[in-house]
Amino acid sequence: MTAQPIKQQKLAASAAEELLALILRGKFAAGQRLPPERTLAEQMNISRTSLRDGIARLEVLGHLEARQGNGVFVREPSAAHLTQPFQGMLARSPQSMADLLEFREMVEPQVAAQAAARATTTQIAQLRQCLERQESASARHIKLSDEDLIFHNLIAEIAGNAVVMLVLETLRTLMTSLRDQVVGDRPERTIAEHRALVDAVASASPDAARQAMLDHLRSVRLHAAPLITPALTTPPLTSQGEDNA
Repeated sequence: MTAQPIKQQKLAASAAEELLALILRGKFAAGQRLPPERTLAEQMNISRTSLRDGIARLEVLGHLEARQGNGVFVREPSAAHLTQPFQGMLARSPQSMADLLEFREMVEPQVAAQAAARATTTQIAQLRQCLERQESASARHIKLSDEDLIFHNLIAEIAGNAVVMLVLETLRTLMTSLRDQVVGDRPERTIAEHRALVDAVASASPDAARQAMLDHLRSVRLHAAPLITPALTTPPLTSQGEDNA
């Protein structure tokens, strides 16, 4: 009795893979509406049920968007959509958030080093403008979360690797709530660490930029630890008999 659902899941996965392949090959461009369900199912030689399930899977991943009364459209996946499957995991597993912070330390120092090797005079000026906005926001007691995101995105942009930019954007989207708490609680330290990073990039020293980013991220992880570790260290509930043993 369980064979049919399993078979249907495989058909849906196959439909999603085939449809995604058509999108990636340019058969359907971003912003384009898919053909009517019956027509598309016939073109792909699958059932309409399998097609619907496949479309639903690609919607979750951000490749497609269903618009009420208008049909299904191809979209460019955004970081917000790419992170949706991971949000529940992070909510249930504080260790996953700790691992994300550790992952940043593996990746972003090298991104900063690359930025130092490639930064132009204009880009360095943009980084200093970011610092000025952070200082202004801090003076007005405004959280630096948005400016912090802009700053780190600019470092990644200067490094000039599109894949790295997408990975880091996805990572920072996952960490939005934690960033709000960590950056909001320590604006002066955040700005000082950012300034050290900008100075290193401006000096065209990859080693100094790498170390400045590593110091900054270690500081962030240290400050974030109390927000993460309680859920990791809370002892399991025990019976009254065990408490008195």
